[in-house]
Amino acid sequence: MEEGGAGYTTGRGPGQGPLEILSPQVSYIPSPNFDIEPPPKGIAMDPSDPSSFNLQHTKLANGRNYRYCDQTPTDHVHEKTPVLLLMHGFPESWYEWRYQIGPWVRRGWRVIAPDMLGYGGTDKPDDVSLYTPLSIAAEMAGLLDALDLQQPVVIVAHDWGAPAAWAFAIRYTERVRSLIAISVPYQPPLPMSLTVPQLVEVFGSDVLGYWLFFDSPEAPAIIDANISNMVDLFWRSHDTTSKPPLYPPGALQKYITGEWKIESPSTILSEKERQWYIDTLKAGGIEKPLNYYKSTPYRYGQEQELKLNPVIPSTIPILLIVPTGESITSAKAVERTRPFVPSMEVVHPVGAHFVMVESGAEVAKMIGEWLEEKLK
Repeated sequence: MEEGGAGYTTGRGPGQGPLEILSPQVSYIPSPNFDIEPPPKGIAMDPSDPSSFNLQHTKLANGRNYRYCDQTPTDHVHEKTPVLLLMHGFPESWYEWRYQIGPWVRRGWRVIAPDMLGYGGTDKPDDVSLYTPLSIAAEMAGLLDALDLQQPVVIVAHDWGAPAAWAFAIRYTERVRSLIAISVPYQPPLPMSLTVPQLVEVFGSDVLGYWLFFDSPEAPAIIDANISNMVDLFWRSHDTTSKPPLYPPGALQKYITGEWKIESPSTILSEKERQWYIDTLKAGGIEKPLNYYKSTPYRYGQEQELKLNPVIPSTIPILLIVPTGESITSAKAVERTRPFVPSMEVVHPVGAHFVMVESGAEVAKMIGEWLEEKLK
């Protein structure tokens, strides 16, 4: 991710210089003032009020409990109304989608946004192997089963949700109607088993050096003791996230502990939103969310066991959203994935890693209009 997320498909090796500017060949989405406004306060799905959303709980067949937001349009018909499954990233929750849920429901779609495994009101198992992309894909299939949803769904995923979404598309192809990934392009199966330090060596410590901190045994305690600093560091606007550099080994830890000071903290969150994130992350702890990084060594074995076709059929419409301020994902990495995702379209809305918050109305409208065309 921009600061602390899943994006390791940079297409760069150690010492290969700065990240490339995103490709000018793909379409660019400007950032006008769109006319989508949040509903008035007191009305359901108010982005400023988490309690105005319909939160539910269910138990999967594997015994794990999930909390999820489930919003349906007034004319909802089970197994006929289009269903959007939203998969958040690190270190988020269902609330990551607060600016999109209402507009998409008002377009006539059912929206399901779970707390992913290890987060919020969902179970937090210790087994690190349960947090690989394929394992999370299986969890999402189980969630759909628990909700009696057998129809193909639209998947919208961000950060660590994106690798799981891509894995879902190759493992449960018949259950995917369309896929939208934000920030993280497709990742084909690994060619070999890699530990986190080996992964960092392959792709460059100047890009993935922060993974070494997230993989360390001391990271959970350090982050839990400095949650407010992490929130201020991560949720910044697109014109500040590239400065200062956070990726080299040791840098992120110094900013989170406060040894180094944060430039332009929390520029895209209201004070109420900022406090909600701090309280939520303190309550849940960061240890289990970090398992998404620590699960890297388990990926290869799972992928080899299933031996799935790595190519997503061209019949599935795919949209990749790479915000203009998303410095971790290069144009080369995106182009390299095209043989695996032949139907992929790419757009660049203005914003940084958490573009769903920074440019909430724009993202809601852009994806909404794209989907309406594809769902015809």
